[in-house]
Amino acid sequence: MKMRLYPRLAWQGIRKNGKIYFPYLAACIFVVMVFYLIGFLSSDPVIREMEGGAQMQVVLSLGTAVMGVFSVIFLFYTNSFLMKRRKKELGLYHILGMDRKNIAFVLIWENLMTAGISLGTGLLGGILFSKLGQLAMIYLLNGKVDFSFSINFHVFILTLKTYGLIFLLLLAYRILQIFRTRPLDLLKSESLGERPPRANWISALLGAALLAAAYFLSVTTKEPVAIIWLFFVAVFMVIGATYLLFMAGSVTLCKILKKNKKYYYKTNHFVSLSSMMFRMKRNGAGLASICILSTMVLVMVSGTVSLFLGTEDSLRSRYPRNLVVNTPSLDNGIVDQVGQIVAGALEKYGVQEENVLHYRQLVMSGMTQGNQIILDYAKNGEFSYTEYGNVRQIMVVPVEDYNRIMGTDESLDRQEILVCNTKTDWEE
Repeated sequence: MKMRLYPRLAWQGIRKNGKIYFPYLAACIFVVMVFYLIGFLSSDPVIREMEGGAQMQVVLSLGTAVMGVFSVIFLFYTNSFLMKRRKKELGLYHILGMDRKNIAFVLIWENLMTAGISLGTGLLGGILFSKLGQLAMIYLLNGKVDFSFSINFHVFILTLKTYGLIFLLLLAYRILQIFRTRPLDLLKSESLGERPPRANWISALLGAALLAAAYFLSVTTKEPVAIIWLFFVAVFMVIGATYLLFMAGSVTLCKILKKNKKYYYKTNHFVSLSSMMFRMKRNGAGLASICILSTMVLVMVSGTVSLFLGTEDSLRSRYPRNLVVNTPSLDNGIVDQVGQIVAGALEKYGVQEENVLHYRQLVMSGMTQGNQIILDYAKNGEFSYTEYGNVRQIMVVPVEDYNRIMGTDESLDRQEILVCNTKTDWEE
């Protein structure tokens, strides 16, 4: 009988508290759906085969980790808000004869129902919208439309595991609250006065330090290889700093202003500052979540629009000529043969060649270490991710071609090279 009673009480609790449960369920469904969508796009083979698709998937895979971390913080906040509103109901269960163990079983069933609805609906929404996301990516990358529909079971299982673990942690937090709170305090939770907020200097200073370090990384990082993963390190730091500053920094600031008697003991400041401390204590995490979500949307939209609109300018700056022909070898016979093919094609279409630039080059990558450039691939593999900012692309051009193009008269002895920097701050 008891085992049948627990799910009934759990479902009634969800239904009767619909005004607070439905927004909570909507938030859970949203984060599950977005997590699956980002994971699907980051591993979709159709996008990977497009030009630039593999590089975009690297960024999306890092975005999956960001979404997972944000989900933990966001869902814990919404769950704590939900528990505050339900303490009186749970205290009433205890007064009617249910002990903490029985209430824990009710919470377990509630959590199972919530997780089932959130995961089921969120994954269904993610699967349905995955094709729309794929088509949007194909449009942005100017790829060919693929009309097939697929479900990425690896991402499906990853989503189940990730949010299954999050819901398990939420359940543990709920049960811990029940066992740590007296039944009478649960019943009187709504009528109990709120404790005055305390200034947490450590959290406030840590938040300020994290925010300053994140902006320092963003501003000082110049190398394209290092900037991708350092950007996401900065994102994690900004998320943590935002929560710390809204929850602890705001209260600390109010405490500092309160100690200033000339400022505090004024009609306009006395009441507003005192109420502000309590409001920030209650709603700091919510405001931080809104701030982070708004920033994510703004960065995503502005970044996407800027990249999309700047495609033509980027193309013109990297390839100032309309036609680029590469030969697979520097052998004179192959070079002459390719030249004849190009000349024949131009003659066929009646096009006159202009502004021709012809040179030989050897392209490679190396890792700078002091005043050396290490070209050994095996040795470069021993470097850590933090040293990827030292990667340089090297283009070797014969001195004869350099003099012809630049109009100079440089000469080199054996074992000598002429170093020319472009768009980097590395010096010999």
